[in-house]
Amino acid sequence: MAERLLQALLSGLALGSLYALVAQGYYITYTTTNIVNFAQGEFVMVGALMALSFYLGTRLFPSQIFGMNLRTVVEGGLPILLVVVIVVLVLALMGVALERLAIRPLKTFHAVGWIMSTVGVSVMLRGVAQLIWGPDPQRFVSPVRALTDALGLEPVLRPTARTGVTWHEVAVFVLAILVMVGLVLFLRRTLLGKAMVAVAFNKQSAALMGINVRQLVVLAYALSAAIAGLGGIMVAPIIDPSPQMGLVIGLKAFAAAIIGGLTNPFGILIGGLLMGVTEQLVSNLVPGGASWRDASIFVLIILLLAVRPTGLFGQQVVQKF
Repeated sequence: MAERLLQALLSGLALGSLYALVAQGYYITYTTTNIVNFAQGEFVMVGALMALSFYLGTRLFPSQIFGMNLRTVVEGGLPILLVVVIVVLVLALMGVALERLAIRPLKTFHAVGWIMSTVGVSVMLRGVAQLIWGPDPQRFVSPVRALTDALGLEPVLRPTARTGVTWHEVAVFVLAILVMVGLVLFLRRTLLGKAMVAVAFNKQSAALMGINVRQLVVLAYALSAAIAGLGGIMVAPIIDPSPQMGLVIGLKAFAAAIIGGLTNPFGILIGGLLMGVTEQLVSNLVPGGASWRDASIFVLIILLLAVRPTGLFGQQVVQKF
């Protein structure tokens, strides 16, 4: 029983750090524009499938699209660091396009406008990905596994004989912490980050102080999408990438942000870890827990929001009218 509990905690921390990593993208856009990008999960999906194609050297276009035979092959694959650079840059450009085409034209409309706009973008991305990569999940071998093999390390880190986590899961946990720390340092220690905080606090006053609000909003969406690309690269070896994977990951990452507090990157990390551990504890220790795993998250959210409407570390904002 103790070993099962330890394994559930280890697996939960690895899974939760993945949710937290993706959820940091929600934070960077919300803290700058007060808008939640509901296409974040599909950005993760695109990042995962792009990494699959470039790293493993598989066909980018395995079938005909609109009657055109677009069969492109990356022979032998590309180095993983180059793949990371390509995916992050492409996703950042997609974030810019999202802001220019789906957010900015609707900025004068009610919030329902941009909500439906980002949801529509997510549906389109899912359809395009299915045309390009096909509907079936594909296997992605972790690049961390190749590194550990080269270093002569065991593929699994085992605290005890019957429990363990893969080195890739450890890498996800470390990356989630690094992204959280990097965002905090960027927003609090750099001039550009402080300007983004000023835009979030009051756009009109920031503009009067000479801050280019529009450029910073575009930067926020580019950073958010780039983080989604990193999340896609890290999630691909854990969850076989497919065009349908983004919906679940996006919803769970958003739930992690709500639990921890959408305005606090440290709270988002804690919320993601708490959610991942809850999933694994229910799945491994409760009879029939696999059926209740996802439901347990929403029970956790309901109970938490009843006590802390702003999340564990969220700050309550008082508005004067």
